[in-house]
Amino acid sequence: MSITLTVVLFRVWRTAGILADQPRCRRPRTGTTIRSMTFRTDEDRTVANPATNVPDTKADTRGAPTLEPTALDAYYGPIEELGLAQYVNRLDNFGYTVVPPEVVAPPEFLERITNAVLRVATERTGVEHRLGANGDPGKYTNTIFGDSKANAQYLLFYLLFEDEVFEEWFENPVFAAIMDYIMCGAGRFSNIDSFVKWKTQDVGDTLSLGLHTDGPASPEGVLPFSHDMVCNAALCLTDYTKADGCIAMVPGSHRLGRNPGPGEGVDKAVPVEAPRGSLIVWHGNTWHGAYPKLTDGLRLNVTTLHCNYALKTQHKYGRDVIPDAMLARRSKRFRRMMGVDDPMGWTTNGPDPALWPTRHKRTHETN
Repeated sequence: MSITLTVVLFRVWRTAGILADQPRCRRPRTGTTIRSMTFRTDEDRTVANPATNVPDTKADTRGAPTLEPTALDAYYGPIEELGLAQYVNRLDNFGYTVVPPEVVAPPEFLERITNAVLRVATERTGVEHRLGANGDPGKYTNTIFGDSKANAQYLLFYLLFEDEVFEEWFENPVFAAIMDYIMCGAGRFSNIDSFVKWKTQDVGDTLSLGLHTDGPASPEGVLPFSHDMVCNAALCLTDYTKADGCIAMVPGSHRLGRNPGPGEGVDKAVPVEAPRGSLIVWHGNTWHGAYPKLTDGLRLNVTTLHCNYALKTQHKYGRDVIPDAMLARRSKRFRRMMGVDDPMGWTTNGPDPALWPTRHKRTHETN
């Protein structure tokens, strides 16, 4: 068998394995103990930490010392502190994860953000929106789904400035920890929207929103898979079931590093069902779509795309847009994630030295 044929067969086998829901880790499993290498000197036989090359006289010389994941990845620390390891483990292995309501936010917050979305929907459409009633785009026009009335869904864009509750959501510690973990501290808030969806015609066991990725691809459709350029999340404001039009994911597809072809992967898609208040998070490379809603009432969420700071955000943020009053009541992280201190876009004087170091800061900010 020629070398070329062997390589081709290996690639076919690997792709089939991934789509057959056989996840392969691209990074060490979170929550596991990582053992460091050791070396001993002839003089004192002490153990050295390879990360610093400094002898550790407190280490047990009878075996390798334990090196916690936080020593390797500063953004894993909050994951461990908040008890989120099992969720990011599934995220890295399958390309998506579901964090249950009791971990995400209290019921009072869920009510506030749900009411805020319903209020904005009512104001923009001119039609009263209630969870138990089907929606109507009314006077609100956006063409991302074509005929919103016929397709029984539309998007509410640019929610940040509509209510302080959306600012608070960006600062939710569980949400922030997971997104910082995925983006390794190099993320920006790209958008905050709401998909408003209601009962549509029964089109059988198919997807009403076709499989796609959120990541920016090359002209050939290739996606980076050594790191995340984007990641996405949906806070479920209603129950997510297949009949209620939940999101669909293709497990393991985030490792393929490309967009799906026409019709590809649909038979491997699974419904991501979750109760109201859950947080669904997925890698930007994960193939996903959505099922049609076959029941009365709204399927409502708040989606929040994050992107690497090298990319342009979908929504208009930055120092010229974010009000001082908003910055005054929010954290340093919020300021950074909104790109307020982004030094790019200079003129004849070059970058502002006071802003430049902030762009490259990698330590976890909690205040």
